[in-house]
Amino acid sequence: MKSLKFKLMVTFIFLIVVSFSVMALILFNSSKTIISSYIEESALEKMQEYSSYVEMLQNQVYDSASLVYNSDVIYNWDRVHSDETATDGAKMLANLELSEYLTQVTNSYTPIANLTVYRQPNVWISGENFIKRSESFTDESWYIDIREKERYWGPASIDMVELVKGNQNQMVSMTMPLDSYNPAIAHSYLKINVSEDYFLEPLERLHLGETGQIYLIDRYGQMLLTGQAQHIEEHQLSYLDEMKANSDSEGRILRTNDAGEKEMIVYKRLPKTKWMLVGIVSEKDLYSKLNNLRKTVVVLVSILLVVSIVVTLVFSHSISKPLNSLVAAMRHLKRGDFSQAENRIMNEKSNTMEIAFVIDVFKNMISQLRQYISKEYQLTLLKQKAEYKALIMQINPHFLFNTLEMISSLALQNRGKETSKMILSLGHMMRYSLKVSDDLVYLREELRFINHYLDIIRVRFRDRSHIELSVNGAIDELLILKLIMQPIIENAVKYSSKQTDFIQISIHITRTEQHLQISISDNGPGFTADEKYQLIHHIEKQWRSQQYEEKDRHIGLQNVLLRGYAVYGDQFHYTLEKSSYGGAEVSLYVPLKEELQHD
Repeated sequence: MKSLKFKLMVTFIFLIVVSFSVMALILFNSSKTIISSYIEESALEKMQEYSSYVEMLQNQVYDSASLVYNSDVIYNWDRVHSDETATDGAKMLANLELSEYLTQVTNSYTPIANLTVYRQPNVWISGENFIKRSESFTDESWYIDIREKERYWGPASIDMVELVKGNQNQMVSMTMPLDSYNPAIAHSYLKINVSEDYFLEPLERLHLGETGQIYLIDRYGQMLLTGQAQHIEEHQLSYLDEMKANSDSEGRILRTNDAGEKEMIVYKRLPKTKWMLVGIVSEKDLYSKLNNLRKTVVVLVSILLVVSIVVTLVFSHSISKPLNSLVAAMRHLKRGDFSQAENRIMNEKSNTMEIAFVIDVFKNMISQLRQYISKEYQLTLLKQKAEYKALIMQINPHFLFNTLEMISSLALQNRGKETSKMILSLGHMMRYSLKVSDDLVYLREELRFINHYLDIIRVRFRDRSHIELSVNGAIDELLILKLIMQPIIENAVKYSSKQTDFIQISIHITRTEQHLQISISDNGPGFTADEKYQLIHHIEKQWRSQQYEEKDRHIGLQNVLLRGYAVYGDQFHYTLEKSSYGGAEVSLYVPLKEELQHD
């Protein structure tokens, strides 16, 4: 067996190391969860703000497109160019009028850099009197996308019209047909350019962790902003393809890259154009500060471990010796050897104030414990006996009053035979119930008492009752708790008579190998679910606390159950069910006791 000093040292070291390790582990894992959840929520909030901003830009593009599409200017221009008899001068005049109108619309919407109308095969018309007929635009990527793929929004690129005007900025464009709903057969198209900077600048201010970025991709899984292409790594492009096939509106996923590092991808889909914002950040970047904290905790735990070993050695030496003497004295006390316990601790002292106080208290405790044990044991026995006798005497007196009134009524009616029978039955019952010296009685005596009680009930209710009593098995030498059935039968009579004019009660007593089962059924109102719960809870509380209280409803049943627990302990149990008559059925299960077993 290890010494106390060794145990103290191991315990202190174990507690410090384990507590700090567990704390660090819990703190680290909890922090990872909190940070991950916070990053996701923060990213989604930022994405929502950016989504609203993009929607505002899109609305301005759609508004300007609607103005051009529904204007009389574009209608007149299309009519002139569709008229084969129109002169070149008429067409030029219509082109100038359209260019001026496009200039006005462009100036009305700040984000819009340029509006250009294209007509096959080689007509280019933009604002500021830009009219060109020299080159065909059918080889342009936006033209191929709108004609073959019905791709209305195109990624950022250099626009030829802007380039001619001296503007080399990347443009995000939206193209729509003007003379047909089917882009594949249209002859005229409106192309609206928005500078990439309007999309890129607010997006570059959104970050995940230290270096994580958020990317804007279109519904086809391609990046819309070329300014972001230089930031994304090659393996992360596969995430964009995966997002293309993802139909969820928003969420978070975790992936492991080729280098074995985990990366978190947060995404949100824009409702109108089905564009998607995709944020990518590595766990190494996300939890960099947390990893530094973990290293600090490890160093701190190591330092505390060394300090704890030194402190434990000093501390354990100061308390182990007097405590060993105290433990030895307690072993003698455990065996009831008070003299040896006093001798073992008599000359023991300690420099530690608390231990010295414990030793002095223990010395005084030994001398007082002898008297206290004997006194407390006797008081406990008297208290339990008094509580049990009080339970026996909690029999409802209303039965006695009702029986005396019935005897008086029978006497006034000159029904002497019935009066005599009632008096004899009541006398036997009173003689039996007033004998409180015995807790257990023969079951045959208890049944004789019950039969006297049932005789009185049958006279009282006459032809308005049907009471059945049956016994199965050998019961001659069985002992049972006194007055265990009468209060329950009395409750059955009471509540059945209130419920209906005809009382039906059955009492079945059955002996099995393990116990004696007593089942009492009636046709009264039965137990509600709340009454059943309250009664079971109340009985359990009183039995465990040994504090018996009296309740108005079901006092007889409570009395029986509490006395059953007081005599039989946990071997006693009961059930409360619905009877075949529709009322209550109370079943008591008591352990088998015969005369030779009775203590």
